[in-house]
Amino acid sequence: MTIFKIYKFVTKIIRPLFYIFFIYRLLKNKEERGKYSERKGFSSNKKPKGEIVWIHAASVGEALSSLPLIDRLKELSPKINIVITTGTKTSKEIIVKKKIDDLIHQYVPWDNEKFCQNFLNFWQPDLAIFLESEIWPNLLNETNKKNIPICLINARITDNTFKKWLRFPKTIKHLLSFFSLIIAQDELSKTKLQKLGAKNIFVYGNLKNDSKKLLYNIEDLRKYDEFFKEKDLLVVASTHEGEEFEIINKFKSLLIELPNLFLVIAPRHPDRRSDLVKIIKQSGFSDKEFILRSNNNDLDQNIKIFLLDSIGELGYFYKKASAVILGGAFGNFGGHNPIEPALFDNAIFSGPNFYNFKDEYNQLSKAGGVKIIYDMDDLFILKNKEKILSMAKNSKIFSENIGGAANKISVKLIGMLNENF
Repeated sequence: MTIFKIYKFVTKIIRPLFYIFFIYRLLKNKEERGKYSERKGFSSNKKPKGEIVWIHAASVGEALSSLPLIDRLKELSPKINIVITTGTKTSKEIIVKKKIDDLIHQYVPWDNEKFCQNFLNFWQPDLAIFLESEIWPNLLNETNKKNIPICLINARITDNTFKKWLRFPKTIKHLLSFFSLIIAQDELSKTKLQKLGAKNIFVYGNLKNDSKKLLYNIEDLRKYDEFFKEKDLLVVASTHEGEEFEIINKFKSLLIELPNLFLVIAPRHPDRRSDLVKIIKQSGFSDKEFILRSNNNDLDQNIKIFLLDSIGELGYFYKKASAVILGGAFGNFGGHNPIEPALFDNAIFSGPNFYNFKDEYNQLSKAGGVKIIYDMDDLFILKNKEKILSMAKNSKIFSENIGGAANKISVKLIGMLNENF
């Protein structure tokens, strides 16, 4: 395993540089102040008594998909303790806001041998669960050395990742051998994983399809109810850099014929708010025509755009809307889960690059609940209210009849946990 040995050596000699890396990310608002010790694998939490299941959910998408799994695991085995690690501030905020009993959050240690040892020596988990495509060589190796069963759940391998790993066949085969169990999202991911050398793979569907309706605190948002009664809400959600400009420009064009149209923009990363403000102004909107949720200002009839730069409130706007444009697929980001807005009775619009959610989009398209946007002029369909309402109804029916992966996966995991005791 020459490549793996080189990786271990490099991550060992650069260990003193991790603090500089942390400070750099802190200045970029990508790290949380005072949490450097967690990145080194230490914890300020008290270790609970009893069995510990460790779940690693790298970022926002994985954190959200972990929630139905956590709920079901605790239903099946109420006495287990769950420690969840994430790698981003936003994903931590999502977990913390759910206020799940006996769930402990900690930032994942950086993939340095010593940091991983610190983490594992403290928590000593009885079962390790990695979500989607998280393959950190040192973390996996150290977990395996302690004879902790490791599972890769909701696994997916993109075409790009698959091609990259094919360059290092022995290394990826070795790393995949650490997993006692792999549960893939779909047959395509299973086939790719098998070609890379993985064993013991099952397909139970996508955990993200088990997501419940997004929760929100209605008391904090009730003041907007009256204003939105008179508006046709268009929510643009989970956008990434480079995706908003054309959408905002098209929205401005639509306002000529649809004066009641109102735009809510919820970027995937709320800390991009200053970039979004610049884009809104470049599109010709004045300071009086948009507001930021973080400013907590009231809405008036001059306002055309609401920038949702907050966490945990998107569900309210999905409920008030009838149409949602999902980001992530206009750029090359793989798209985002259409089930979340579909549960709120919305017509769904997406760009064509939804390769992370092919099955969901293909099925939703057959059900008549989604339209793929190849040209922004396609958004003129928003003028056809009957069509939008029909799409919204179709998407809700579809979203309510998909799911079940969380239960199947949880039963399998609890069985594994019991086998080790």
